[in-house]
Amino acid sequence: MKWIFVLVAATALLFSSCKCCKERKSNQTDVVVVAVGSTTGTVSHQFRETGCKTVILIDGSQDNVIIPVEGLPVSLDVDGKIILFDYSTLKMPQPEGCNKGIPAQLTNVSEKK
Repeated sequence: MKWIFVLVAATALLFSSCKCCKERKSNQTDVVVVAVGSTTGTVSHQFRETGCKTVILIDGSQDNVIIPVEGLPVSLDVDGKIILFDYSTLKMPQPEGCNKGIPAQLTNVSEKK
């Protein structure tokens, strides 16, 4: 019985450290490369009545809503303004009053010309 346990443990150790398993595991992490200011969105204040400050409608769609947790610069925080930005979604609860949208950190924010 003792030898069976040793054999199973050695086999498991051998296969977990083999090169093919490591390559398969490393290929499972996908890296997404996004160009600077690659997302277009429209600034909206449509949820202000419920207490949600500013949201961004990606490509003008009501389905893709981003909630900038750090807000926008005053010059860009104008209802209906079209902006370019990059974002990364955050794993945090929605701010109070925001019933729709995903909290996100925005970078490279600029006005679309």
